[in-house]
Amino acid sequence: MTKNVFVVKPNDTLARAKNLMISKKIGRLVVLDGEKIVGIITRQDLARAFLSPKPSSRARPIDQLLVLHFMKKRTITLEYNADISEAAKIMLEKDIGGVPVTWGGKLAGIITTHDITRYVSQFPRGGLTVKDYMSKNVAFASPFHSISHVANLLFRNPAHRVIVLDREGKPVGIISPANLAFIKFAPIRKVPSKRSVEKGGLPTHDRVSYVSIATAEDMMSSPVIIAHEDDSVQTAASVMVAKDIGALPVLDREGHVSGIFSKKEVMAIAAKKG
Repeated sequence: MTKNVFVVKPNDTLARAKNLMISKKIGRLVVLDGEKIVGIITRQDLARAFLSPKPSSRARPIDQLLVLHFMKKRTITLEYNADISEAAKIMLEKDIGGVPVTWGGKLAGIITTHDITRYVSQFPRGGLTVKDYMSKNVAFASPFHSISHVANLLFRNPAHRVIVLDREGKPVGIISPANLAFIKFAPIRKVPSKRSVEKGGLPTHDRVSYVSIATAEDMMSSPVIIAHEDDSVQTAASVMVAKDIGALPVLDREGHVSGIFSKKEVMAIAAKKG
């Protein structure tokens, strides 16, 4: 469990939530109204908000969008003395990455997939391999796929990751909710443009705007940190903790991507220990 919990209020802006996540290098914030836990907001929620198809969201800057409208309001909590395997089971069942921990009805900490991954990394070395637990449900994209296409893949995939492959099928990048939530769009550029002179008219000099279209290549994390099928789950978990990442593409002996080992698989391992 992590005792140092960062919080926001329902009426705080998404800009504040985003800046707090970036500065503290965290993926979720507990939402408090006074001392009452009223919700939780994650990087995935921010990504959904920034890529929302609703014109009302797209047209407004994030310093005018409130946490209240994008947070998950039905927050599950755990008591201070709850077992780690219980937390892992809840995270698996609800597809969430963190659970606030309470003591006497008040916020006392938060347990996250990162905490449980560290726990699994310390298991005695045994016969558990990445191949035994990896998911074969992998989402792939080209470096030139659009953000909207990548977002659609990411939100539908259980691991919430998209692996970017080059033309030879080799992994060159990976995209997570953080990449979507914290992407920096290139500014609109205005350059001079001369229009042709119409008959009897005068030459005109206008400025034409060009908007860069972001692609998978622009937002992916690269180079890719990978795992091999024969690696132990403890080794894979240790790498995820050390590198602070949530998933590893898995390569077979031929060097092809055969699956993905994410914190979701780590939760399944921890849940079985209960």
